[in-house]
Amino acid sequence: MAGNHIEGLDAVLARLGQLQGKEMKKAVTASLRKGANLVKKDAAMRAKSFDDPSTPAQVFKEIVVRTGKVRNREDVRLRIGVKGGAQNYKNTKQNRRLGRVGNSYEGGGNVYWWRFLEFGTSKMAARPFMRPALAENTDKVIALFKDTLGPAIDKVLSKRA
Repeated sequence: MAGNHIEGLDAVLARLGQLQGKEMKKAVTASLRKGANLVKKDAAMRAKSFDDPSTPAQVFKEIVVRTGKVRNREDVRLRIGVKGGAQNYKNTKQNRRLGRVGNSYEGGGNVYWWRFLEFGTSKMAARPFMRPALAENTDKVIALFKDTLGPAIDKVLSKRA
């Protein structure tokens, strides 16, 4: 891989050009999701190493792959993370009255403390599991993307006919 260009994809990208907007996005998303799931599994394995099995809340069960918001409809974004991230209070009459607009609160998910493990605190050293999972699997994800994009395009093209 050189910069943002993945070598060996020229023929596949030519076939990708045959697809229209939604079809292209569907093929690329399917291929990217397989790579993202590889990182998710590695992060879950790392999280299992420090999860206490006697407690009901376990970090490895909360690791998910989700699609992200994009400005351009043709772009694709997948996020790998832990459920329960911080969310901002909406600009409503009640939140304005209570002075909460713009502040954040803990959203869904049962393991808000995952970020203390990942990044550490002033009293606890970091025990990262998400960042190393991505760093050590980047080449595997790119190779898997290259290998699965062609069949994903073929699948979308076969549904077209």
